[in-house]
Order: sequence, then C-alpha cells, then structure tokens
Amino acid sequence: MNLPQISILTVLLLLLAVSACGCIDQESVISDDDAAQVLAYADPIAENLLAGFNEDNYTTYSRDFSPEMKQSLDEGAFEQNREHVTSRIGLYKSRESTVVTQTGEYIAVTYKATFERDDGVNLRFVFKKDDESHRLHGLWFNSPKLRS
Repeated sequence: MNLPQISILTVLLLLLAVSACGCIDQESVISDDDAAQVLAYADPIAENLLAGFNEDNYTTYSRDFSPEMKQSLDEGAFEQNREHVTSRIGLYKSRESTVVTQTGEYIAVTYKATFERDDGVNLRFVFKKDDESHRLHGLWFNSPKLRS
C-alpha cells in the first residue's frame, strides 16, 4: 500500500469509529422528581448493603441483588472484595451528595461516601429502569486508594 491509500483507509476507519460512537447511549442526569422516586428505593438498599458490608454478613449484603449479581458476586468473591476494601480504606461510615443518572435501560445512583480512612469514595449502585423489584444489577466502590 502506498501513502495515499493508507490515508484514505485511516480516514474511513476514523469516520466509522466516530459514527459508531453516536450509537452508544449517553449517560444523563435525570430530573429531580425522577431522582426522588429512584432514591426512595435506592437509599434503603444502599444502607442495607453497607450494613451487611460492615457486619461481614453476605446474606444482608446481597439481599437486593439480581440473580446475575448473586451469581457473579458470590460469598467467596464478597469476602475477597471486602478484605481488599477494608484493608485499604476501612469500614463504611456515611454517604452524601447523590447523583442519579440514566444510560439506556439502566439507572445509576452514585454516592460520595466516607470510610474510616477515606472520605472520597464513590459508591455506584445500578438498577434496571423498568424493574419493579428494584434488584441491584451493578455495584462499584471507587477510590484512588482502592486502585493502588
């Protein structure tokens, strides 16, 4: 291939990539009224899960998991994850400043949480938008101390 053919191929691949990005759902903050409805079920679920985390009680921790979450985050994985988190940032203390967003069929609630040794932990709880059982479909603990 010569240089002009490579340039055309590169431009075509770039255009394809950019157009594909337009098909991906974008995350957006939902209205205050809709957020209040989500928080009505998300806040108690978060409190229960975090109580189970602090108590080292998998049954309490996983009470609101979807079947897929229970399968991927079983009791063994919970113990490993809990050890990883508590060894770096300690136990959960409190949470505040909530952001509720939507991406496609999913609703995410992100809290800024305080743990014993870190006050900037992002906790992200993900639910399916039309799931009336409000089962948890995703969960992330995020902090620079957890990534080191």
